Amino acid sequence: MIEQGRGVRTWLPWLGAAAVFVVTLVTARDVLDLPAAALPVVASAAALPFGLIGSLPVAGWVLSAGSALLVSRAYEVVDGDPWPWPVMHGLVLLALLFAVGVRPLPDRGSHAPLPRQAARERPRAVEVLIPAAATVATALLFNASAADDLTAGWTVGAAAVGVGGIVVRQAGLLPRLPAEAPVPPADVPELLLRGAREAFLDLRPVPAARIGGAGTRVAPSWARRYAAWLLAFGVFWLTVSTVEATVEMHPLLVPVVGLVVALPIGLAERYPLVGWRLATALAVVLALAGSPSDAEYPGTWPVVFQWVWLASALVVSIRYERWTTVCVWATSVAAMLTGVPGDSGTVVMLIVAVTAIVVIGDLLRARRSTSRDLARQTELSELEKARRTVLEERARIARELHDVVAHHMSLVVVQAETAPYRLADLPDDAAAEFASISASARQALDEIRGLLGVLRGTDDGVGFAPQPGLDQLEELIRSARRSGASVDLTVSGPVPARISAAVELSAYRIVQESLANAVRHAPGTEVAVDVRYGEGSLELRVANAAPATAAVTQATPGHGLVGMRERATVVGGTLAAGPTGDGGFAVTAVLPYEPPPGTDASPPSEP
Repeated sequence: MIEQGRGVRTWLPWLGAAAVFVVTLVTARDVLDLPAAALPVVASAAALPFGLIGSLPVAGWVLSAGSALLVSRAYEVVDGDPWPWPVMHGLVLLALLFAVGVRPLPDRGSHAPLPRQAARERPRAVEVLIPAAATVATALLFNASAADDLTAGWTVGAAAVGVGGIVVRQAGLLPRLPAEAPVPPADVPELLLRGAREAFLDLRPVPAARIGGAGTRVAPSWARRYAAWLLAFGVFWLTVSTVEATVEMHPLLVPVVGLVVALPIGLAERYPLVGWRLATALAVVLALAGSPSDAEYPGTWPVVFQWVWLASALVVSIRYERWTTVCVWATSVAAMLTGVPGDSGTVVMLIVAVTAIVVIGDLLRARRSTSRDLARQTELSELEKARRTVLEERARIARELHDVVAHHMSLVVVQAETAPYRLADLPDDAAAEFASISASARQALDEIRGLLGVLRGTDDGVGFAPQPGLDQLEELIRSARRSGASVDLTVSGPVPARISAAVELSAYRIVQESLANAVRHAPGTEVAVDVRYGEGSLELRVANAAPATAAVTQATPGHGLVGMRERATVVGGTLAAGPTGDGGFAVTAVLPYEPPPGTDASPPSEP
């Protein structure tokens, strides 16, 4: 936010000071009897103090009041004018007086409100005495400089402005702006050059990111584009029908001028800078080559064109960065000055209007940019919160696996390996069985350790040991036979040149879980494992005969079948499981050799 709004207190008052300087140049002679050589000096005396209104209002007020006293003593007032100095000088003096009441001393290191302890370090009397002294001095200045019949009104008015600033300050009616990082002076030339390059040379369309704000509903681009050109068509006909009432021109030039006036409206959606350039160029041409007509509304520029010109400047200030807006504003003011002295009143009005418009547009741009940044930060915060929740859940699961499952598996390993030493006269077959149990338990422990690494790790790219595949099915069958199961493996079909590692892992796990279910639920029965390599897919079938006695049913159902179906689905396959006609049970899976595009089936996701 600071980056988007940085330097507003620094550059915005000086932009206003530039506008005050231009307006004073045009209007000063309406108030004072000035020689031409003194005009820029008087305009500078009126404008420069305004640049300090945001940072050092007391210093600005001192400069403005002192120069006002000098001007009122050096030059005579035009008969009948109520102001003792140029109008803009008086308005700036009153604005500075009000600012002194609101902010008599600069905040220490920040524009944010001070804590209560720091606020008590400044005596409240100082915050009242400084603006009170400025109010009395300004009232005396008006009393000494204004005409005799206006002395009372000016004195009371100046005092009211000063008291109003003091009341606003003490009552806390105006919120203070957040701290801003000012633009380093060394960066100003580069920023101005970049803004000028974009303002005068850039022919690219405005970036889509600058159209619309965060959280706003914007009409479709085609609707905005067609609406703009429809409005441009209306502006064209309005200009054609009214332009000769303001400016004299050859009838053949009327449609050309109408077209140039209308184009900025149509281009506002995608090319606002191009539209502003056309309007500015037309303004200079009309001011230098045209002449007011003798019709009903003579002037330098048609009224419709003035509105189009200001609207194009507004769109540019909303869509482009601040330094581009500064260049556009300065160029517009320079173009408007070409209308002096033929149409001074219109020039002053346009300068004031374009200054206010670009300030409002820039503030809107900064607000929209801040809204987008806030929405982006909110989204990132939500993603980080969700990620943290997942990590916390994974850590909890890892703790449970380590404290419960791994602990019991370690006990199985210890008991199986110490059994030959603890039991006397243990047969060789029993010793081999204990060794097989120990090996299986150790393998399970290794896989649990790998799973713990996945759950506790934060880098999805961590490498793991090679995952089991179809080439390890025979070892799996031998392990099941050593546990006492009768398992028959049948492999048919030509083995393809390539099978996805994710498919091999899913096939291995499906067979592994099916054998475990058969041993658990149908102990002592024959189990048939059929592996068939077909065209484009791998077919698996694990079936067991009906058990001689009913197996003990677990109190809590497991998740074996659900897990097998998920493994088949994740690689784009299918799985079916159910009882057979002879009372047994069969699991059938069909897995493609390559997972379909877009599936997340990378084997490193499981140890």
